[in-house]
Amino acid sequence: MKSTQTRIWSFIGLALAASFAAAADLPPLPQGLTAPAKAITLPAFNMPTATGATVQSDDYKGKVIIARFWATW
Repeated sequence: MKSTQTRIWSFIGLALAASFAAAADLPPLPQGLTAPAKAITLPAFNMPTATGATVQSDDYKGKVIIARFWATW
């Protein structure tokens, strides 16, 4: 019977292999766009939520933020 630690490392290895395989299927960036050479620090901001509350970027310090923006023009 495998030890718990061995199972955890096996799971981590499998998860990493799956994530690398998924990343290999990503399409290339559109012409003229390049990935940043290093992480970009976002300036502080406040933004309303769909429920009317206000969130601050500092509430998510150290976390990855994915924001969707759209326009109706």
